[in-house]
Amino acid sequence: MTVPDGLEILQPWQIISDSPNAERLNTELSAELSRSHLLYGLKANAVASRIDRDDVLFEIHGGSSPLAVVHLSWRKESDPRWPTTTLFTSWEEWVRDDLLPANKEYNS
Repeated sequence: MTVPDGLEILQPWQIISDSPNAERLNTELSAELSRSHLLYGLKANAVASRIDRDDVLFEIHGGSSPLAVVHLSWRKESDPRWPTTTLFTSWEEWVRDDLLPANKEYNS
């Protein structure tokens, strides 16, 4: 899965267009997850990030939801609540519940 054609990514979100940056974020997510975190053991690919905070949108393979916004903590976590993660069942849900509100807040 990739960003659907025609979906305009609005600030503060930006597409991650280079593979080294995406790989760095994928590796960081994997390093932060405790064994009891809901994303532990799932394949995740970074597709977008926020320019105003450490939130990353990941495509999730093998889980119940195909998208997750993760607030990276930049350290190994032992508490399964961290890094904080919000799951989305579709691109439409992510646009409605995260992208558009974030854009409104960012521009106000």
